[in-house]
Amino acid sequence: MKKIVFVIILVVLPLPVWAATMGQRLSGRILLDVERSGEAWYVFPENHNRYYLGRPADAFAVMRELGLGVSEVDFQRIAQAGMNVAGDFILARRLSGRIVLQAEKNGEAWYINPVDLKKYYLGRPHDAFRIMRELGLGITSEDLARIHKPGTYESIDYYSSYQHKAISTASGNFTVDYAAIGLDDPNLRVITDTTKLHPVSDVAKEDGYYGAQSLGKFVLDNGGFAGINGTYFCDDSSCESSHYYFFPVYNTNLKKTVNQEELKYWTTGPMMAFDVNNKFYYYKDSRDFLPPDWSYDLGIDVAEAFAQVNGVELAAAIGNKPRLIENGMNALIDWELDNGQKYVKTVRNALGYDEKDNVVYLVVVRNATVPDLADVMKALGADYALNLDGGGSSALWYNDEYMVGPGRDIPNAIIFSEIGN
Repeated sequence: MKKIVFVIILVVLPLPVWAATMGQRLSGRILLDVERSGEAWYVFPENHNRYYLGRPADAFAVMRELGLGVSEVDFQRIAQAGMNVAGDFILARRLSGRIVLQAEKNGEAWYINPVDLKKYYLGRPHDAFRIMRELGLGITSEDLARIHKPGTYESIDYYSSYQHKAISTASGNFTVDYAAIGLDDPNLRVITDTTKLHPVSDVAKEDGYYGAQSLGKFVLDNGGFAGINGTYFCDDSSCESSHYYFFPVYNTNLKKTVNQEELKYWTTGPMMAFDVNNKFYYYKDSRDFLPPDWSYDLGIDVAEAFAQVNGVELAAAIGNKPRLIENGMNALIDWELDNGQKYVKTVRNALGYDEKDNVVYLVVVRNATVPDLADVMKALGADYALNLDGGGSSALWYNDEYMVGPGRDIPNAIIFSEIGN
């Protein structure tokens, strides 16, 4: 299939932060992804979701499918582009951003531009495509990701999918967003990425710099199709430790481990790891990640130690706590939970693994405690599950879309990419 590439010069406007308002603010607009050859999307005013316009014939079909039939009397009250006529502003504003069809004139399609409240004749597919691009607003891939696509289920291929659904557990019913990613995918690459290799200094803290960035940036920088935020971290001046985040996280691209020193003397909780063949590893205690004769050596190299023990190169690793599920059973330890984790209902995140199907779950649960989160992971069929940072950090990305979030900037993330991206 021949791919049509358009060269477009656009002014990219600053856009609002939260996904909940992005679609509303850009309701009815035609958006052009400036980082992907100007791919065109239409934000449908009825649901504020975005619809891919694709090739001219595809775009024309989508716009007609979403079109609204109007009477000829109403149609004639709306001013046409290029004509020095004011028209009925109240009616035009009510139909702003809609594709209207002349129900009494063979269903000819027109676009009511939200910018000038004028109607533009869409004509044939190529004419419509040209008009859409002329009226389009440039947007970055990450900002576009803040506007949802229609539907509650997506699947890129046989190996991965996303669902938004209700899950019943012994502790109640919960709304869950999760991506399921099969490790049998021969082209899959598992990545853990960080923003810094060393703890942030006190001076940097005073300057308000924490080295964090959005989940979307982590995913896009790594050519990923899915990702979720990672560990807890210290994000204000009240932190007792100078550590930016105090759980060990392996930086896949740099082949170095952030907070490696935390592996020396005490446990920071469980760890999950993946080798370059996408085999999953679980360590109940982070100190078990290294062999005993290495654990107190300040000069250890985590990747080298992993390779010596397992005979294969380390690809990704992350630690956090508390542990949720081990061997298919609830593994929560009561004294490891604070009152907030036990009793506060908020957004909770987890990383899980299903041994039977060799599938990783990236999970976000609404209105839940950490014990609730463990119940959800068990209901999903996870044999192992690790708690991740939640609340304001919660973010889940799948197939160029923020399914949850973006939330606040984060210091590390787990990303899934296809080899070559």
